Amino acid sequence: MKFLKFFTIFFLIFGFLITPNTFYVHADVNLDLHATSAVLMEPISKTILYEKNKDQKLYPASMTKMMGLTLALEAINDGRITWEEEVTVSEYASSMGGTQIYLEPNEKMSVRDLFKAVAINSANDAICALGEHIFHSPNAFIDEMNQRAKDFGMVNTSFRNATGFDDENHYTTAYDMALLASHLVSYGNQILQFTSMKEGYVRENSEKPFWLVNTNKLLRYYDGMDGLKTGYTSKAGYNLSATAKRNGVRLVSVVMNLDTIAHRSQDTTRLLDYGFSLLHRETLFQKGDVISDVTLDTIKKDKIQAVVEEDVDILLFKDERKEDVVMTFDLYVQRPPIEKDQEIGLLKLVTPSKREYQYKIYSNKEVEELSFFDLVVNYIMEFIL
Repeated sequence: MKFLKFFTIFFLIFGFLITPNTFYVHADVNLDLHATSAVLMEPISKTILYEKNKDQKLYPASMTKMMGLTLALEAINDGRITWEEEVTVSEYASSMGGTQIYLEPNEKMSVRDLFKAVAINSANDAICALGEHIFHSPNAFIDEMNQRAKDFGMVNTSFRNATGFDDENHYTTAYDMALLASHLVSYGNQILQFTSMKEGYVRENSEKPFWLVNTNKLLRYYDGMDGLKTGYTSKAGYNLSATAKRNGVRLVSVVMNLDTIAHRSQDTTRLLDYGFSLLHRETLFQKGDVISDVTLDTIKKDKIQAVVEEDVDILLFKDERKEDVVMTFDLYVQRPPIEKDQEIGLLKLVTPSKREYQYKIYSNKEVEELSFFDLVVNYIMEFIL
């Protein structure tokens, strides 16, 4: 065998992540929801645990702003902007109606405070100021929103503004919003530190402090709730993309086009309660654990150990057994030089229901580049074999 492509090992383990565009609806149940459309999703795997009319196109209202928040976090993590840098507010951004923090033209506010105003208070002027600052024009911001929607697989979404104002060409689905929410929560505390706040301030130490009140009332009442984004217009009805975490299990739910806030809260509670009844988490490997020995493609048959640099946490359905799972390695680095802590491949976990979970694996040692003599011998051996 010239090149070792896969190591397949059967372990007493279970994995729960999934490759893109592969989904699994766990049970056929009726939760008697009020929402026109709804989705319950496990955000890492994008596994659908419950859905109702998931692909029906509806108005998203301010759930739109989740995309703007995502683009802001991408810019921060890419180093294009920082949390503390100041944004100069344009006349256009200050002119937004609806929910706002009453920004004035040429007012300066930090990226952090603008982000906070969007995440907590759904401020229309703040999201427009952020978008203009990052992309230099409102249209460029909206173009990037639509591009990222395509990248995330949101095939039934069209954005025409950054705020969520009603427009017949501005629409999405519960499923697409669940995909977006799942991506957003992957930023962890960078987003959840804001969306979990029940209240806060911008301009706190100025002559014009502004008190922010979170529109997600379930933060006060639902155990584990720490986000994510509400939305309401007369055409959209009451919408909510929510996320909660209990006992290591995080879920995302989306409900759209409800008639009251009370029904929105009831539906969200039913979805999340149902999801938490299905799943529990286990840690298979901890950060730094050796997963397997790997023999390299050299005449010396050098060995390295494949390790993980993060905890391998998995979610289990109550009716599935970890004994029935297959673990494989997909190695894309198989010969020296290899540096210590270099990424060398993927750990893949496949469940009985064909869901896949992928983790990066790394080398725990350095292996020097092959000498000219070794290269010649390797070439001869490959030719012979």
